[in-house]
Amino acid sequence: YELGVPITMGDLSKNPHPFRQIPCLSDENGEVTVFESGAILTYIYTVAGLEKHNDSNARKGAVLSWITWANASLDPICFLETPEGKV
Repeated sequence: YELGVPITMGDLSKNPHPFRQIPCLSDENGEVTVFESGAILTYIYTVAGLEKHNDSNARKGAVLSWITWANASLDPICFLETPEGKV
C-alpha cells in the first residue's frame, strides 16, 4: 500500500503458482505471474518504477542485496518443511 500499487487477495483455489504455494503474484490480466518472495519484491520494485525515482546505483544495490539476503537467510528459518514435504 505504501507504493500506491493496487493489490488484492486472490482466490487461493485458483493459485497460479506452479506448486500451488504462496506467495504468488499475478497481474489483473493474468499475463504476469511471479512467485517466490524475492522475485515478487524485485518485480514490484521494478514495476512500481522505484528504480527510476532518483535511486542511486548504491541504493538499488542495497535494495537488491537485502532482498537476496532475506531469502537466503530468513526463508530456512521461517519456512520449515513438514514430514510430508510441504513448506
